[in-house]
Amino acid sequence: MNIASTAALRGAPNGTAYYASKFALRGMTECWRAELRKYNIRVFLVNPSEVVTNFYPTAGLPQKANASKLRPEDIAYMVKAMLEMEDRGFTPELSIFATNPQD
Repeated sequence: MNIASTAALRGAPNGTAYYASKFALRGMTECWRAELRKYNIRVFLVNPSEVVTNFYPTAGLPQKANASKLRPEDIAYMVKAMLEMEDRGFTPELSIFATNPQD
């Protein structure tokens, strides 16, 4: 299970290093999926939009309060659902967007 970001899906001005790292993780995940499939190992990628964590406060950066931003438990709920799916199928990639990401 790899956690990237919705930044793995698109580029943005002034985000080259961050976005490139997320694109790279997406590519690496696809390679691992192809390499490990013959061993019946499922490799997943989760792309959450902004999640409220202590990262910004710890880094001394402001984080705009917004009730619609994702919480860690939202991501955990979806990861759990992906892992609990029967072996006859799997979700290779899941993007989780906040309801109002522009705020």
